[in-house]
Amino acid sequence: MLTLSGRLALWEGFLPHWVDWMHKAAPDISLRLEIGFESDIMESLIEGTVDIGVMYTPTSRPGLVVEPLFDEALLLVASEPTEGWSDEGYIHIDWGPEFHAKFSDHHPDAPPPTLVANIGWLGVQQLLTYGGSGYFPKRLVRHYLEDGLLWQVPDSPQFKLPAYMVFPHDSESDSTTLKQALDGLRELAQAEQSRY
Repeated sequence: MLTLSGRLALWEGFLPHWVDWMHKAAPDISLRLEIGFESDIMESLIEGTVDIGVMYTPTSRPGLVVEPLFDEALLLVASEPTEGWSDEGYIHIDWGPEFHAKFSDHHPDAPPPTLVANIGWLGVQQLLTYGGSGYFPKRLVRHYLEDGLLWQVPDSPQFKLPAYMVFPHDSESDSTTLKQALDGLRELAQAEQSRY
Protein backbone atom coordinates (compact mmCIF):
# COMPACT_ATOMS: atom_id res chain seq x y z
CA MET A 1 0.00 0.00 0.00
CA LEU A 2 1.12 3.53 -0.77
CA THR A 3 -0.40 6.53 1.04
CA LEU A 4 -0.52 9.98 -0.53
CA SER A 5 -1.93 13.04 1.21
CA GLY A 6 -2.47 16.34 -0.60
CA ARG A 7 -4.13 19.72 -0.40
CA LEU A 8 -7.72 19.76 -1.67
CA ALA A 9 -6.90 22.18 -4.51
CA LEU A 10 -4.32 19.72 -5.82
CA TRP A 11 -6.91 16.93 -5.74
CA GLU A 12 -8.91 18.96 -8.23
CA GLY A 13 -7.53 18.08 -11.63
CA PHE A 14 -3.92 17.17 -10.84
CA LEU A 15 -3.77 14.30 -8.33
CA PRO A 16 -6.65 12.29 -9.85
CA HIS A 17 -4.52 12.07 -13.02
CA TRP A 18 -1.74 10.60 -10.89
CA VAL A 19 -4.16 8.02 -9.41
CA ASP A 20 -5.13 6.98 -12.96
CA TRP A 21 -1.43 6.91 -13.95
CA MET A 22 -0.63 4.67 -10.98
CA HIS A 23 -3.49 2.27 -11.73
CA LYS A 24 -2.10 1.80 -15.24
CA ALA A 25 1.61 1.75 -14.33
CA ALA A 26 1.34 -0.29 -11.11
CA PRO A 27 -2.05 -2.05 -11.00
CA ASP A 28 -0.94 -4.31 -8.14
CA ILE A 29 -0.35 -1.36 -5.78
CA SER A 30 -3.11 -0.41 -3.35
CA LEU A 31 -3.43 3.34 -2.88
CA ARG A 32 -4.65 5.18 0.20
CA LEU A 33 -5.65 8.76 -0.63
CA GLU A 34 -6.04 11.58 1.89
CA ILE A 35 -6.78 15.30 1.97
CA GLY A 36 -4.93 17.47 4.46
CA PHE A 37 -3.35 20.79 5.30
CA GLU A 38 0.40 21.27 5.30
CA SER A 39 0.88 20.89 9.06
CA ASP A 40 -1.11 17.64 9.16
CA ILE A 41 0.59 16.23 6.07
CA MET A 42 4.06 17.07 7.41
CA GLU A 43 3.26 15.45 10.76
CA SER A 44 2.03 12.30 9.03
CA LEU A 45 5.20 12.16 6.91
CA ILE A 46 7.34 12.43 10.06
CA GLU A 47 5.27 9.73 11.79
CA GLY A 48 5.57 7.50 8.71
CA THR A 49 1.81 7.14 8.14
CA VAL A 50 2.02 8.99 4.80
CA ASP A 51 4.51 8.10 2.04
CA ILE A 52 4.10 11.19 -0.17
CA GLY A 53 2.73 14.63 0.64
CA VAL A 54 1.71 17.09 -2.08
CA MET A 55 1.24 20.65 -0.87
CA TYR A 56 1.96 24.34 -1.35
CA THR A 57 3.96 25.46 1.69
CA PRO A 58 5.94 22.57 3.17
CA THR A 59 8.40 23.04 5.99
CA SER A 60 11.92 21.67 5.84
CA ARG A 61 12.40 18.75 8.20
CA PRO A 62 15.37 16.41 8.71
CA GLY A 63 14.94 13.16 6.80
CA LEU A 64 12.41 14.56 4.33
CA VAL A 65 12.97 15.67 0.73
CA VAL A 66 11.03 18.73 -0.47
CA GLU A 67 10.92 18.70 -4.27
CA PRO A 68 9.21 21.33 -6.45
CA LEU A 69 6.55 19.96 -8.79
CA PHE A 70 5.09 22.91 -10.71
CA ASP A 71 4.03 26.51 -10.27
CA GLU A 72 0.35 27.32 -10.06
CA ALA A 73 -0.65 30.62 -11.66
CA LEU A 74 -3.04 32.43 -9.31
CA LEU A 75 -5.48 34.59 -11.28
CA LEU A 76 -7.88 37.19 -9.99
CA VAL A 77 -11.28 36.09 -11.28
CA ALA A 78 -14.74 37.55 -10.76
CA SER A 79 -18.34 36.49 -11.22
CA GLU A 80 -19.03 39.63 -13.28
CA PRO A 81 -16.74 41.18 -15.90
CA THR A 82 -16.81 44.55 -14.09
CA GLU A 83 -15.85 43.26 -10.62
CA GLY A 84 -12.36 43.43 -9.16
CA TRP A 85 -10.45 42.65 -6.00
CA SER A 86 -11.55 45.75 -4.11
CA ASP A 87 -15.26 45.00 -4.36
CA GLU A 88 -17.21 44.01 -1.27
CA GLY A 89 -17.48 40.50 -2.65
CA TYR A 90 -13.74 39.82 -2.63
CA ILE A 91 -12.99 36.41 -1.11
CA HIS A 92 -9.48 36.10 0.27
CA ILE A 93 -8.21 32.54 0.04
CA ASP A 94 -5.41 31.59 2.41
CA TRP A 95 -2.88 30.30 -0.10
CA GLY A 96 -0.13 30.63 2.51
CA PRO A 97 2.23 33.30 3.80
CA GLU A 98 4.06 33.83 0.48
CA PHE A 99 0.82 34.66 -1.33
CA HIS A 100 -0.33 36.92 1.49
CA ALA A 101 2.96 38.85 1.38
CA LYS A 102 2.82 39.25 -2.42
CA PHE A 103 -0.84 40.26 -2.30
CA SER A 104 -0.12 42.87 0.38
CA ASP A 105 2.79 44.27 -1.66
CA HIS A 106 0.59 44.69 -4.75
CA HIS A 107 -2.48 45.92 -2.86
CA PRO A 108 -1.12 47.82 0.19
CA ASP A 109 -4.30 49.89 0.57
CA ALA A 110 -6.71 46.97 0.30
CA PRO A 111 -9.25 46.95 3.14
CA PRO A 112 -9.44 43.80 5.25
CA PRO A 113 -11.47 41.19 3.38
CA THR A 114 -14.97 40.51 4.66
CA LEU A 115 -14.63 36.82 3.76
CA VAL A 116 -11.57 34.58 4.20
CA ALA A 117 -11.49 30.88 3.32
CA ASN A 118 -8.70 28.35 3.81
CA ILE A 119 -9.82 26.07 0.96
CA GLY A 120 -9.92 27.18 -2.66
CA TRP A 121 -12.87 24.92 -3.48
CA LEU A 122 -14.95 26.66 -0.83
CA GLY A 123 -14.08 30.06 -2.29
CA VAL A 124 -14.98 28.96 -5.82
CA GLN A 125 -18.36 27.64 -4.64
CA GLN A 126 -19.06 30.90 -2.80
CA LEU A 127 -18.07 32.87 -5.88
CA LEU A 128 -20.24 30.84 -8.25
CA THR A 129 -23.25 30.91 -5.91
CA TYR A 130 -23.19 34.44 -4.51
CA GLY A 131 -20.76 36.34 -6.75
CA GLY A 132 -17.63 38.31 -5.97
CA SER A 133 -13.97 37.91 -6.83
CA GLY A 134 -10.88 36.09 -5.62
CA TYR A 135 -7.48 34.65 -6.50
CA PHE A 136 -7.55 31.03 -7.67
CA PRO A 137 -5.20 28.69 -9.52
CA LYS A 138 -5.75 28.91 -13.27
CA ARG A 139 -5.98 25.11 -13.33
CA LEU A 140 -8.89 25.29 -10.87
CA VAL A 141 -10.98 27.90 -12.71
CA ARG A 142 -9.99 27.24 -16.35
CA HIS A 143 -13.27 25.59 -17.34
CA TYR A 144 -15.36 28.26 -15.54
CA LEU A 145 -13.53 30.93 -17.55
CA GLU A 146 -14.04 28.98 -20.79
CA ASP A 147 -17.76 28.54 -20.03
CA GLY A 148 -18.25 32.24 -19.22
CA LEU A 149 -19.20 31.59 -15.58
CA LEU A 150 -16.18 33.56 -14.32
CA TRP A 151 -14.03 36.30 -15.85
CA GLN A 152 -10.38 37.14 -15.33
CA VAL A 153 -10.03 40.67 -13.97
CA PRO A 154 -8.10 42.70 -16.59
CA ASP A 155 -4.74 44.23 -15.67
CA SER A 156 -4.64 42.39 -12.34
CA PRO A 157 -1.34 40.88 -11.19
CA GLN A 158 -0.85 37.13 -11.32
CA PHE A 159 1.00 35.34 -8.53
CA LYS A 160 2.96 32.09 -8.54
CA LEU A 161 2.06 29.40 -6.04
CA PRO A 162 4.59 26.55 -6.14
CA ALA A 163 3.36 23.01 -5.52
CA TYR A 164 5.77 20.53 -3.91
CA MET A 165 6.00 16.86 -3.16
CA VAL A 166 7.56 15.72 0.10
CA PHE A 167 8.78 12.22 0.88
CA PRO A 168 11.24 10.43 3.20
CA HIS A 169 14.87 10.93 2.13
CA ASP A 170 15.96 7.30 1.84
CA SER A 171 12.69 5.82 0.66
CA GLU A 172 13.07 6.53 -3.07
CA SER A 173 16.19 4.38 -3.29
CA ASP A 174 14.75 1.71 -0.98
CA SER A 175 11.32 1.32 -2.59
CA THR A 176 10.66 0.63 -6.26
CA THR A 177 6.98 1.39 -5.70
CA LEU A 178 7.66 4.80 -4.19
CA LYS A 179 10.18 5.64 -6.92
CA GLN A 180 7.57 4.76 -9.54
CA ALA A 181 4.94 6.91 -7.78
CA LEU A 182 7.30 9.89 -7.56
CA ASP A 183 8.29 9.50 -11.22
CA GLY A 184 4.59 9.59 -12.12
CA LEU A 185 4.12 12.83 -10.18
CA ARG A 186 7.17 14.34 -11.91
CA GLU A 187 5.91 13.34 -15.34
CA LEU A 188 2.43 14.76 -14.73
CA ALA A 189 3.85 17.92 -13.15
CA GLN A 190 5.98 18.53 -16.23
CA ALA A 191 2.87 18.19 -18.41
CA GLU A 192 0.98 20.57 -16.09
CA GLN A 193 3.77 23.14 -16.20
CA SER A 194 3.83 23.06 -20.00
CA ARG A 195 0.22 24.32 -20.05
CA TYR A 196 1.28 27.72 -18.69
